[in-house]
Amino acid sequence: MFGLLALASGCSETAPPLVEVTVSGARAWRSETFAGCVLASPLSTVVDGAPSVVVATGDGRVARLDPDTGETRASLSLPHADGQLAHVIATPALVAPDRLVVAYQEVLATASDPAAGPRSAHRVVVVDLARMALDPAFEPVTIEGSAPAVVGDGAIDFLTSNALSRSRLVYAPSPAGLGHVYVSFGNARDIQPWHGWVFELDLDRWSTAPISAVLLTTPEADCGPAGVSGDRDMVCGGGVWSPAGPLLVPARDGGEPDLIVPTGNGHLDLERGLFANTLMRVRRPGLAFDPGCDPARCAGVDPVAPSEACLESCESLFVPRLRATDPPLDTPGCEALSLLECYAAHDLDLGAGSPALVSLDGGLRVLALPAKDGAVYLLDADHLGTLYDRHPINHGCGYGMVRCDADWAGTMVTQPVVTTDLDGAPLVVVATFMPDEANDAGLVALRVVMEGGAPRLERAWEFPRFGTEEAGQRFRKHPSGVALATVGGVEHAVVVEQGTRGGAQGVLHVVRVRDGAQALAASLEGPGQRYGVPLILAAPDRARAIVASCEDGNAGPGHLEAWDLSAAP
Repeated sequence: MFGLLALASGCSETAPPLVEVTVSGARAWRSETFAGCVLASPLSTVVDGAPSVVVATGDGRVARLDPDTGETRASLSLPHADGQLAHVIATPALVAPDRLVVAYQEVLATASDPAAGPRSAHRVVVVDLARMALDPAFEPVTIEGSAPAVVGDGAIDFLTSNALSRSRLVYAPSPAGLGHVYVSFGNARDIQPWHGWVFELDLDRWSTAPISAVLLTTPEADCGPAGVSGDRDMVCGGGVWSPAGPLLVPARDGGEPDLIVPTGNGHLDLERGLFANTLMRVRRPGLAFDPGCDPARCAGVDPVAPSEACLESCESLFVPRLRATDPPLDTPGCEALSLLECYAAHDLDLGAGSPALVSLDGGLRVLALPAKDGAVYLLDADHLGTLYDRHPINHGCGYGMVRCDADWAGTMVTQPVVTTDLDGAPLVVVATFMPDEANDAGLVALRVVMEGGAPRLERAWEFPRFGTEEAGQRFRKHPSGVALATVGGVEHAVVVEQGTRGGAQGVLHVVRVRDGAQALAASLEGPGQRYGVPLILAAPDRARAIVASCEDGNAGPGHLEAWDLSAAP
């Protein structure tokens, strides 16, 4: 299938000439069918001189595939106890072309939904991709730890049964050694007691002390009744579960980059050191955190509705908020609630998404953060308390008195991709969805512009165009992440619209970045899968997009399929 792309107008006189291309898509291959769902994003590397696609699957395998044919060249079953399943959700980290760090949970093998099944251990291993075996220099690590309570008494232990590793692993290389890997945890269904945890693993000290630091986002001892969901409570929580994971931000002084950690719903209390529903800039290595808020401005601050004066003073902490000039939240049922109370009422945790770093002229750096509440926040990357803009791009689920099928889902669980428009202005592309029967959803592109000496967000385009029947019907479930692919010299956004479980096929959408025109819509062999980011492989005459499908949600089976995107003048 293919579509003709029309020329855009209004570009600057210095912009390169626009290219008109016809884009076509052809399925190149389908991988073997894995017993488990493919929840982690596929990765590209070179092993022994051979380009390879590497994927970790929900049935506890690491597979290395031929990118030309999809054939499995080699695979490894991850170690696990009898009766358990090595379940991988988090995208692993390549720390060298032939070394892969994988985090997984051991789950009861008979669990109908392994993402929510009973967990007996959390492991981290290093895989030698050339030998397709565990690297003997790095013994498997069992994640364990504790941190002192700041609310309540004693220490808070990391509970294996109440933690889930969903976020992409983050690798921070070091000029003086191998560097560090960061593994993050929230919990499935927010079963109490649960918290947000980040573990720092030191690749240079792996044999003696692999866990070099621990961050606990809500060091609160009393989380209420155990074994029940706290997804709509404002106690404990602060899970680190964004599929894209924390963000590394280069230091201004050329030193070690900081880690921006998004946290989910739960208890926010600046005075007592509980940091749910925030972005935390954490110093590394060591995971040291100081919010850097002005004590005078934040004295006696209301945890449910903290003041703008307090929040804007915070150097290393961002808390979402409605400014006096912002429109009220239009999520049904939140009319009489503060923003954070609305978050709790509808499980709209901020930490569902990860920010993207945008560099502007003059050296200014900003973060663009998509939120479940339907807005994209634009804040200063060097002083997180400075909020430049809050740009709503979706209505709340159920807006206009329509039925909402999943109020807990929000409208964005993603990380934006950043590129530029034809005039060189930064362009942020965000994938949204809408679990109701009428309100608009799809891809939204926002331009970062300067106005009055400060940056703000400006709508560039939507796909499908909002206000049309198509925009009110498509993207009803969580889509994949967004990837960028150049086809025929023209940049496109690639995203998978997820089909229904056991029903409709997923759709591979290829959308031209400069104006949101659709270049291709191709039906996948399976329903697609949420969160995972398409892997784009470039070739002289085409781009190859590799995407995942899962036939039965988190339980699998699943597969990868590759699509060739080509263009003719």
